Order: sequence, then structure tokens, then C-alpha cells
Amino acid sequence: MPIPTDLFLQTAVDAVRAAGEIALRRQHSLGAIRFKGKKDVVTEADIECDRMIRARLEAAFPDHDLLTEEEGELNKGSDYCWYVDPIDGTINYSRGIPLWGVSVGLSHRGRMVCGAIYLPVFDELYTAVAGEGAFLNGEKIRVSDEANLSHAIVSHGDFNVSADDAERQRLNGENFWTRMRTVASVQRVKCLGSSVVEGSYIAAGRLDSYWMVYFKPWDVAVTTLLVSEAGGGVTDLQGNPWTFDSKTLLLSNGGLHADMLVALDWERRKLPQ
Repeated sequence: MPIPTDLFLQTAVDAVRAAGEIALRRQHSLGAIRFKGKKDVVTEADIECDRMIRARLEAAFPDHDLLTEEEGELNKGSDYCWYVDPIDGTINYSRGIPLWGVSVGLSHRGRMVCGAIYLPVFDELYTAVAGEGAFLNGEKIRVSDEANLSHAIVSHGDFNVSADDAERQRLNGENFWTRMRTVASVQRVKCLGSSVVEGSYIAAGRLDSYWMVYFKPWDVAVTTLLVSEAGGGVTDLQGNPWTFDSKTLLLSNGGLHADMLVALDWERRKLPQ
């Protein structure tokens, strides 16, 4: 029986748009902003959007598994699992920085089937279905054709992630290593603070590469599919194919992928300096 990707994608699109409307409406009346770790925050809008999306997906597909950032895992033993990030870039969102978005995607037996990302401030809807390409507001998009690493505009995940002090220190060191290893090789290194924004920008050709040394499945489920469908490269920092078990992530326009792996020099970070 064929997978009803049209139905799945439309459900994701409706969910991200509805959540985006809620988040925009709530941005100037956030209520209490709670720290859920020493360096991470959650707003009432995150919770409201998470619960709304979760309720929609449970009503539409009651047998499917769910993994949402704020409400956690709902395991029903299904081959299908929805990944939901109700507001990715919450720190940006809470400070009025417009770089944040909503992400909803579906996997089947561990492989992404379809997904949608909505950047509400810019009214940009990114969609992808496995094997059918990537789209921005209905128009097909493709990664950049930049082939010269010295001209590349790249970005990376935030510093100070993880609630655990020791892990946060280790990850900061790894982020610092990759940033300093890469900066001399490229034109500019950015850090925009939202993986769904940065992944979407890779797919749209606005950035040339993006890497993360720490993430949760909901952070990257849709962006990995989106970039792949836009013709880009998706691996871990050792060059292995990315899976939900991967600990690191490298997205690129494809043509620069091998050069980025060399520039990042991930393996050498483990040697005594």
C-alpha cells in the first residue's frame, strides 16, 4: 500500500502554519519565561504550540508515534513517527530576534518521508517529500552552486547547549574547535541560533554549509530531508551518512561537502594539543 504522503504533508503544513500564528500572536505577551536548564529557556508559547500540534497529530493519526520537544515521546509501536519542534530558536523568539521557526515532519521506519518548516516572521513555508524535491512557498528550490570554499558562507550550532555542565563544557570546546578550524578556509562563519532557519537557508541557497555538534531529533528531522531534496549533502562530521543515531551533523550544498569535512578536521580534535 503506497504511503499517503500528500495527506501527511498537508497535515504538517496546517500544523506549522497554525503554530506560527499562535507564536506570532503570543510574542508580545509571553508571560513567564522559564529556564529549563542553566542556559536554555521555554516560553508559554512553546508549550501552547507543542500541545496544539500534538493534539492535531493524535487526532489525525492516532496510531502514530510522536516525539515533541516540550511534551516528550508517545510510543505506540508504529512504523511512523512524527517529530515536532514547536518553536526552534526560542531564545531568538523570546528576545524578538526574527530567526525562529516551527518544524513538523514524519519518518517511516527511521527514514524521513515528508516535512514542513514555517518561518512566521518572513511568511516562508518550506516543504519536502522524499524523492519529490524541496519547495519554498510552492516554488522549487535548490542549494547554492558555490564550488570555492574560500567564498562559502557557513554557519554552526549554538554554544552553551545541554543542561549538563560537563557536557556543555565539552560541546563548547568542540564548537570552538570547528569554528576556529574553519574560519580561515571560508568567507564568513555565522551562528544564527536556529537549526530550522539555518537548514532552510542551506536548502534555499542562502548559506553554503552548516554543522552541529549537538542536537535533538526534532531539531534536524525536517532540515536533513529538506537539504537532501534540494540537492545538498547530509552526513555526520566524519562523513558517514546521517541517521537518527548520529551525534553530529554537516549540511552543505553538496559540492563543498568534502572540502568542509577537511576544513572541520573533526578527527584531529581528539588528539592532545
